[in-house]
Amino acid sequence: MNAKQFPLLDDAAKLFQAAWIELPTAAAQSLMKGDREAVSRAGWKAYDAWVGLANDAANGLYANRAFGEIVGRGVGAALRVQRVVDAAASAVFGNLWPAIGLPTESVVAAIRDEVTALRQEVRALGDDLRVARTEERETDDDFAAARSAEAQNAAAAMIWNGYRPAAPRARRGRKEGKKSVAL
Repeated sequence: MNAKQFPLLDDAAKLFQAAWIELPTAAAQSLMKGDREAVSRAGWKAYDAWVGLANDAANGLYANRAFGEIVGRGVGAALRVQRVVDAAASAVFGNLWPAIGLPTESVVAAIRDEVTALRQEVRALGDDLRVARTEERETDDDFAAARSAEAQNAAAAMIWNGYRPAAPRARRGRKEGKKSVAL
């Protein structure tokens, strides 16, 4: 058998030899001897054989006159179907869209612009409100700078604000207020 007459069979034989004989042998040698380069070479040889086989199969398919005619007719038919579908869709939706009352693209774009403007306006109002609240907090508490962070407790509140509880709480005994959860 001549390799020039049947390049597909020759590439299939190369792929079989590389993938089923050389690659497993190189993997076994890599496990035994630690030769990782042999596995890499065998893997690339199997890859090259696969690419050659796929290339020869595609070339043989494209060289086939019957395949070319079938694909040519198929492409032509697909383009005609696409034209028919486009015409039907424009006829149906061109009349159906206004009848249903759905908004057009320009109306939706205008609404989107209005919503964007409202968002910007709300953000601006929120920023103004935050600034006003910050200024209000700064002017309300004239003594904030005089008090340290450690002094911000109940005793400090009594001293600074004159807070006094209505009645002092009675202290309970140690075991009086506790309840046991033990069974």
